[in-house]
Amino acid sequence: MIFDNIKNAERYLGISPNLDKALRYMMDTDLSSLEDGRHVIDGENVFVNVMHAATQAEKEEYEFHEKYYDIQIDLEGAEDVRFATEYQEITKPYKEEADIGFGTCRCEALCHLGTGKFVICEPTEPHLPGVAVGGREEQIRKAVIKVRR
Repeated sequence: MIFDNIKNAERYLGISPNLDKALRYMMDTDLSSLEDGRHVIDGENVFVNVMHAATQAEKEEYEFHEKYYDIQIDLEGAEDVRFATEYQEITKPYKEEADIGFGTCRCEALCHLGTGKFVICEPTEPHLPGVAVGGREEQIRKAVIKVRR
């Protein structure tokens, strides 16, 4: 997990070529001006999904990916993202075609997103986005940049 302000994203260049493309795109693009939907940056290697979503006070299933990093960015509103280092139980096994699996975890770290911040969720890292800040549910607009490892 990497959690920071977008203005500091340059610090993380050099981790991988695809991550570099995603970070440069994030720094150079007004993501809030993009329409909802999928926007291709570099084919299946790097793309961004822009969406509206509802935060939830009661969320339990953490997700994980094996092929892609997730870069979570709130464009309007705010959410919490929880992280863990291991699963207590896998509730929905990994599905390769969707690159996602789910399970329950004990929260070990919490990041409060909001405008101007981002979090990078590494492949296989259990993370739970969309948690209502302080239990107060709201509609948010966000971008998730998917980055092939």
